[in-house]
Amino acid sequence: MRLALGIVLAGLLSLAGCAGTSPAYHRYVMQGQVLSMEGDSLVVCIGERDGAQVGQELTVVRHVRKTGGAPKATVAGFRREPVGTARIAEVFDEHYARAQILKGRPQVNDVVELTGK
Repeated sequence: MRLALGIVLAGLLSLAGCAGTSPAYHRYVMQGQVLSMEGDSLVVCIGERDGAQVGQELTVVRHVRKTGGAPKATVAGFRREPVGTARIAEVFDEHYARAQILKGRPQVNDVVELTGK
């Protein structure tokens, strides 16, 4: 029971927010996460610190668990599934930006990546 509670607590802490106290936390845990959606607008965890600029395009990726494989594998496999594109409309600060969906159906917890355009 304590182990399960610890796992749940660790998961909640990892979702606590993009602007964690550690730059490494932002870079490796939250960077690029779709935090919220409203209509065709996304709030994403990419900001000035990551080089985000208005007009840049983002590729939206979903990490999907692979099915099948070795039954005794200790680490579950995942695959990257492109699910859309978006364009940065506003950069709030060093951590956050708003983006407009150009195509696809992104969801909260998907990940966006700067394409450099």
